[in-house]
Amino acid sequence: MTTLQRIARDRHALAIQAAIGWCIGGLGPVLVLGARDLDVPRYQLAWLGSAFGFGLLGAGVLGRRILSHGAAPVTRVGAVIVTAGVLLLGFGNTVPLLIGGGLLQGIGCAAFLIATPALIGVKDRARRLAIAVGVSSIAGLIAPAAVALADQMFTTGRVGLIVPSFWLVIVALRRVRAAEGLGISRPATAAAPGRRMALDTWRRWSVIVLAVSAEFCFWTWGAARLVDSGVEVDAASGLAASFAIGMAVGRLIGPRSMGRLGPVSLGALVCGTATLVVITDVSTGFLVVAMTVAGLGMAVLYPVSLARLLDDPSLPEPRLIALAAFASGVAITVTPTLLGVLDRVVEIRYAFVLVPAFLAGAVALDRRSDRSD
Repeated sequence: MTTLQRIARDRHALAIQAAIGWCIGGLGPVLVLGARDLDVPRYQLAWLGSAFGFGLLGAGVLGRRILSHGAAPVTRVGAVIVTAGVLLLGFGNTVPLLIGGGLLQGIGCAAFLIATPALIGVKDRARRLAIAVGVSSIAGLIAPAAVALADQMFTTGRVGLIVPSFWLVIVALRRVRAAEGLGISRPATAAAPGRRMALDTWRRWSVIVLAVSAEFCFWTWGAARLVDSGVEVDAASGLAASFAIGMAVGRLIGPRSMGRLGPVSLGALVCGTATLVVITDVSTGFLVVAMTVAGLGMAVLYPVSLARLLDDPSLPEPRLIALAAFASGVAITVTPTLLGVLDRVVEIRYAFVLVPAFLAGAVALDRRSDRSD
């Protein structure tokens, strides 16, 4: 199968993942630009990233029921909701409007996240998910640069987030098909002992929580870290793309080595080491390089941990998809707020010590899960 054929096969999943990446990649720049535009302290917008997570929590609770309607309507509704959220984030002139935009964006992206496995199917899942989220990372890479450029051209760079609304309308109007051979109705297999299987599911779920938590430290507060190092706000919005560059490269080359390397342990080691540089008082150049390397290491943690959870034989797949969305929601809800609290009492660079802690926990749980397979 050629590259073009692979893209055509997964085109709908790639489109909605691109939208997710754009929205997530723009969160950090919107946080610092929103604080500047509204002349409020950054911590007042700490809930911006958490509001995004609340949508995922809702999808986690209702995901099984939502998926019963099929991937196509879920994708279309998600497109409409994300567009509304993006418009609020781009034009909102109060803190509640921005947080409301983040909430709507989170709800819509949550719909996209639970629809993605249904659009991809079960064949070669881990690699295809890695490629899909690789496209998401490329969009996340472009978003901060687009926001920074828009800030030079318009009253505020937040309007740069509006770009995805155009392709979201197209996604909403086009016919969307779920993948053939999807295990969406796969029954849970009998497992003995049941308690051990439940613990395995819990470990795999927790790895997603920790991996996404570590990732969102950079997405939400990477631009703020650059500002605190002396970079101007508009320039920080563009330089924050360094983390997305590493993510995009890692997710596009990562699938080739998934069968030969331990991606969770290796990725955590690379990202954790780079984060130690982010924590130290280094020049802007070293900081940008460290954030790029951190993104490279972080790249495959989410798609690999997601695929491992979805391959759990103890539960039906719709429930596993809902659990995965809930895991991301827990991470995205708690982590940005936690860093926002820390930003009030210590320099934001010290708050990044959470990243190695999250990664160490993910590695420990992943290894326990491997031994129990």
